[in-house]
Amino acid sequence: MGLFDGWRRKRKREATVKLQEPKMSKSVESEVSEDIKESEQVDTVSLVAEYERLIQRKEILQVERGELTAKLDRGEIEADDFRKELMDRIQEAAEVSDKLRVTAAKLTSLGYRGVLH
Repeated sequence: MGLFDGWRRKRKREATVKLQEPKMSKSVESEVSEDIKESEQVDTVSLVAEYERLIQRKEILQVERGELTAKLDRGEIEADDFRKELMDRIQEAAEVSDKLRVTAAKLTSLGYRGVLH
């Protein structure tokens, strides 16, 4: 047989194996589902609180950036100081936005539909 005579060889077909999860009794299953629901509710409440806190912080940072720009326009702050403070605000805003995105994703994965921002 040659190298490309694979069609002549018989191939053995392997049987597919289907794995099944062990079955739980209904009482254990209901206890587990109740525990999961309670933990999800606690997680959802804390995540919603965190989400609202992050939204408020994001709005505060926007106001601070506006005030900082106004100070620069009025000459109350030098350009170097403005740049340093602005970069700090931008970096914090980026961290807040990233945390906000992660929190929103977690809430969405838990089935919370109140995240529309």
